[in-house]
Parts: sequence; C-alpha cells; structure tokens
Amino acid sequence: MATNQGSPTNGEALVELDVFPPEQHRRWTVLLRLLLAVPQLIALWALSIAAFVVVVCGWFGALALGRLPDWCGEFLRGYFGYTVRVYGYLMLLVDDYPPFAWTAPDYPVRLLFPAPTPLNRAAVLFRIILAVPILVLSNWFSTGWVIVSFFLWLIMLITGRMPAAVFEATSAVLRIEMRVSTYVYLLTPAYLKGIFGDKAAAPAAIPPGAPLTEPTPPMTQPAPPSRTRPLLVSSGGRTLLIVMLILGIFGSGFQTRTNWGNEDNDTDSISSSQLAAQVAIDFIDYIGHAPKHVSCPNAVDAEIGATEVCAITDDGDQYRARVTVDAITDGAAHFRTDIEQLH
Repeated sequence: MATNQGSPTNGEALVELDVFPPEQHRRWTVLLRLLLAVPQLIALWALSIAAFVVVVCGWFGALALGRLPDWCGEFLRGYFGYTVRVYGYLMLLVDDYPPFAWTAPDYPVRLLFPAPTPLNRAAVLFRIILAVPILVLSNWFSTGWVIVSFFLWLIMLITGRMPAAVFEATSAVLRIEMRVSTYVYLLTPAYLKGIFGDKAAAPAAIPPGAPLTEPTPPMTQPAPPSRTRPLLVSSGGRTLLIVMLILGIFGSGFQTRTNWGNEDNDTDSISSSQLAAQVAIDFIDYIGHAPKHVSCPNAVDAEIGATEVCAITDDGDQYRARVTVDAITDGAAHFRTDIEQLH
C-alpha cells in the first residue's frame, strides 16, 4: 500500500480529498454526463452491497479487537476510492471517465486515508447513533447540490469550465460526503471537520506514525499538490455552500412532508361508493337482505366525527342512513351507521 504525504487537519485522522480538475471540459461529455455515468453507478451499487456486508463484519470485529480488521479496511478503502472517482466524475469535477478498476493511481480524483488506528469500542457500538447529526448534515448538503446541479451543469455546458466558487463548493460537498461515510464505515475515528474548507495556514507535515495512505501502487514521483488539499474556500464558494445547505434543508423538509402526504392519501377521504358499500352491508344486518339501491351523494373526510347521509330504497320503502367515522386504525376508517325508515 502506498504512503503519500498530505496535509492533516489539526493532526486528526481525517480522510483527505485530492482533485486535479482540467482547464477545459469537453462539452459533449458534460451534456451526456448522467447517461455516461450509468454503468459506473450500476457497478457502484453492486459494490455497495458487498461493502455493507463487509462493514457489518468489521463492526463485530472492531468490537472484539478494538480496531477494524485488516481485510475489512483494505476492502472498504478500495470501495471508497472507487466511489470518490465515480462521484467526482458525476459531479463534474473532472472530465476523465473513471476506469472500471479497483485502483487508479493516475485518476485526477482520489481519497487519502489515515493509517489504521485503534477504535474506541463504545464509539464503535454506538457509531450509527453518533453519526446521525453528520449524516443529516451531509444529506442536506448533497440535496442542496442536487437542487442547484442543473444550473451548474448549464454553466459548464455553455462555458466548458467550472467557476472557481462552484469547484470549491462542489469539492467541499464531496469531501463532506466522504468524511461522513468513512466515519460511519469505521475507517476513521475522526468526526466531521472542515465543512466550509480548511484554514489558509495548513501544517506542513504529518506527525510521525500517522501517514496518509491510499489503496494504490507506489507512485514513481510525488504527486503535485491538488486544489483541494488544503481545501481553501473563497467567500463566493462559502456563500454557495450556505445556499446549498439552506436549499437542502428546505428540500429535505418538502420531501418528508410529501412522503407523509402520500402515506395519508389512502385515508384523506372515503369515496361515495365506499360509503354506499358499507351502508349496504349494515342494511343487510339491519333488515336481513340487501337493499335495492343505496345513494351516497358525497365523499366524507377520513376524520373521526365526519358524517354523511345516504338514501336507501328497498321494495318501495325509503330509508335514511347516517354514516359517521368513529375510528381510524392502521390507515383504515371505521364507520357507525344509523338507519332510519322514512314514513
């Protein structure tokens, strides 16, 4: 496994991101980016299933050993190395198509991982609970980026370039996603840092014993510094990140309300035909045979206490049925029917 020097953040075991963007993007690849990425997304989906199985095994191993088993760490570092290449391409940070390979040392997007380190067993046991706040935050940023992505795509389609502020904000979102994911998957004990970028004055060297590593063969020459290590975010990039965060919060809230609304649609109202069928059943219990005709002119809201009056005709006799919603359980409304013969 190669050892590559990078800039740590406050000496912590944080995952670092390298991005080497091109000066000019090919417009036809920008135009077809989502379509071109489909095979990569399919491969990534299949790998994500394997990664989930591996991290479950790794979780039990970390509880027993106090560290992530070596084979789990090797696989998960390779998985996230592949993931960041696909995401970097999909998010228009680079123009080169990601290779279908487990390692790609020459690809212009890569993750650098901290050296394997002991893990606190209590933190491992409650990792998902501890990660909830940053998972929500990461989802807000990702959702916000998706909301504005059409406009970013349109800018790049016209100009063939990604503006500096857009590059900074997009790189920050990708780094947030990767840092949160690798924390959840036990590759690092370090909580999320550097949401809005790094400080301008970064340390020059990594403390002894904590090298950054990546799952790639040794490189013959040191890699040139990337534009994301350290990730310096300008005021424009920071403003764009705040806009993404706000849009992500509203977008996630709207999606939640929509989902709740869809779940409630089944019991928003009871149609007149449903009411007529219920009245006919209750009439059979009341008289002993089915009525000739039941008419319920209106639907009724699926709320306790909601009432509708239906008309019943049976062999020349007229009846009135008052239907009242008296309970709602498991998404189903329950009625009480009072039948009265009219003279």
